[in-house]
Amino acid sequence: MSEMDVRVLFVACVLPVMVLGFQDGAGAQACLNLIPVHDGTTANTTQAPYSITVNATSIKQGTTVTVTLNATAADGYFKGFLVQARCTKCTTADTAIVPGTFAKYTASDDTIQTKNCAGVDQNSITHTSAVEKTSAMFTWTAPSDFDVSQGIEFRAAVVQTRPIWWNTVMSDEISVTAAPSSSSQSALGMAVVLVSITASLLL
Repeated sequence: MSEMDVRVLFVACVLPVMVLGFQDGAGAQACLNLIPVHDGTTANTTQAPYSITVNATSIKQGTTVTVTLNATAADGYFKGFLVQARCTKCTTADTAIVPGTFAKYTASDDTIQTKNCAGVDQNSITHTSAVEKTSAMFTWTAPSDFDVSQGIEFRAAVVQTRPIWWNTVMSDEISVTAAPSSSSQSALGMAVVLVSITASLLL
């Protein structure tokens, strides 16, 4: 086998691995710092042509918010992304992934998939292929024991093409408030019953 044949064989073997790594979703290396492993590239420092929006700015512990990643330019698109919920009031805010749970907004959507980062189930969400997309919609459920003194925001690394990507795409901050305790809910239910009984006696 000639030296040229060896080179061609090497490229033929390595190239699919590189491409599949891009197509099948963000790699584990991107989990901590939202930096995709694209050899020889760095994050774009211009204003990202993408946005992350949420359908609520305050939710209760254990409840769900809808999150949408959009291309904001008229002809904009993206091929890959990784989105996480990050703590905004932690001392390690830049690296603190909030262990909530992502899910597809539409169960049949085959363009996105949840991802386990740092050994935590479904705490991130990413793409499934390098097909051009203009938006992605998913949900995130806050932990039932979330520390309400902290806040969260959704952060993303978004890849337009392999050399061009941003990791400064962020949502507005969301506050998480305490869910009613079971005793409070029982007391409320009892109060409603008593009011109903009293009203019926007065009739």
